Amino acid sequence: MSSQKGYVACSRPQRHQNTVSFKNDDDKFDKSVQTKKINAKLHDGVFQQHKEGLEMCVTYSNYKPLSKP
Repeated sequence: MSSQKGYVACSRPQRHQNTVSFKNDDDKFDKSVQTKKINAKLHDGVFQQHKEGLEMCVTYSNYKPLSKP
């Protein structure tokens, strides 16, 4: 943590830059049936703002379906 209070602009550029973007390859790491269902699911009938959020969670492997509907 910084010892400075309030908003202070960073004086240096970010330390590490990703050269390759993250890919949610279910073949590479997680081969479970649940992951394949999540990747195949379409989010229709949802507000556009919520749809973008859900698609982002699926893209970065952060989406967890509800345990009970």
